[in-house]
Amino acid sequence: MKTLTNPRHRGVFFAPFKTVLVLATLLVFVHACDESDEIGLDLVDTRAQLHTLDTLTIRAMTIVDDSVAMNFGATNILGIINDPVFGKTRASIYTQTRLPMNNFSLGEDPELDSIHLVLSYTGNYYGALQTPQYLRVYELAESFPEADTLFSNLFIPHDPQLLTRARDGHRFVPAPIDSVMVDSIMQPPQIRVPLNFWLGQKYIDANDTEAFENVPGYLESFKGLYLMPDISPDGTGSKYQLNMLTTLTSLELYYRYSGEDTIMSRMQRFPINEFSKRTTRIEHFGYEEANEALRAQILHQDEQMADSLLFLQSLGLHRANIFLPYVDQLADIPKLLINKAELIVPVATEFVEDQLPASRELLLLRIDEDGDLQFLEDYHVGINYFGGRLDENKMQYRFNVTKYFQQLLDGEHPNDGLALVVAGASEDMSRVVLHGPGRTEEPMRLVLYYSVFD
Repeated sequence: MKTLTNPRHRGVFFAPFKTVLVLATLLVFVHACDESDEIGLDLVDTRAQLHTLDTLTIRAMTIVDDSVAMNFGATNILGIINDPVFGKTRASIYTQTRLPMNNFSLGEDPELDSIHLVLSYTGNYYGALQTPQYLRVYELAESFPEADTLFSNLFIPHDPQLLTRARDGHRFVPAPIDSVMVDSIMQPPQIRVPLNFWLGQKYIDANDTEAFENVPGYLESFKGLYLMPDISPDGTGSKYQLNMLTTLTSLELYYRYSGEDTIMSRMQRFPINEFSKRTTRIEHFGYEEANEALRAQILHQDEQMADSLLFLQSLGLHRANIFLPYVDQLADIPKLLINKAELIVPVATEFVEDQLPASRELLLLRIDEDGDLQFLEDYHVGINYFGGRLDENKMQYRFNVTKYFQQLLDGEHPNDGLALVVAGASEDMSRVVLHGPGRTEEPMRLVLYYSVFD
């Protein structure tokens, strides 16, 4: 996972809580550990001196997340969503195609019939499938960068000439679970985009040239494609996952060539394979149409709005930073042992829609002293221990952070905060709105079960 030093964490948002409030509450916490009734510290068993505390102060803020790596795995994401809560976001794809083999030939005197871009669905999607979309396809004007990791904010210049045969882009209704009929044969769910004849003729003209000799020659002539949904779908829209490594996902060139005493028709695929560079580009188009509480946090670091609602969105768009400003004071309690620490995160169900459901799983990460994100020790125990999956009955997420909390008290990690993100950010397409820690009813809260030994 790529990491980011968050300027809000150090300069704007968290700094006041580390200075003014810590000094102001030192005596409160020492007193609270002796008189539990005043702050909700309930004595469960006086002989064992086991305690429960669920009023530990939490500060949180929604921030713009860092970009995520998008060139690993077999899939990429395409589509656009007009979200009434988060605003408009778009997922486009940069991809190379490849030669079928070195020293490739189309045969003698090939003549073009047609050329299509075929994109195979995985079946995963998010949003409203009934909304039509217009897919624009362009040829890259520059080659892919040499970097091993390609992130979701990558920009590669493209030629302005539209490759789709339709002048406004290829219109289609996403159907990631519906088979299609191609040449009287049922095939898996796919998008078939008719492309301009001049691109097909470019492939015909490349026959018996250096472009078909090897990969470097091919990529010099055919640098890659940019697949971009039009910015203005009429409706909610959707994002959908494509299987980029299946045989179907390719450029299909249909042509005729001279055989023995006859003219033969053929279809040749130029594949997108495991050696092809590709990535998903993620764009957010501002917050004019977004929820007021999200706007206030992103644009003004509004702590009052963050106390009420927090906003998480996958694909490196939005996350929540969480800080426990008074943990250090608990370390002053002698012979304190954390039996269990659990972060409970309720969903703001008024923002859950049938077409825009809450994320199925979240991930909690530690922010280290450099501002980078690290897995918690609790995470490595396993998901059944650590948690993070959505409880659809209670509409909440739970995280077991016992090891992390004890490490904070023992001084093994600096108390630089936590980051709450949608799990699988490079593949998941979802979002969720959460209750903040300052709500009167069902707030985000940390529950501690601890022992104090004589």
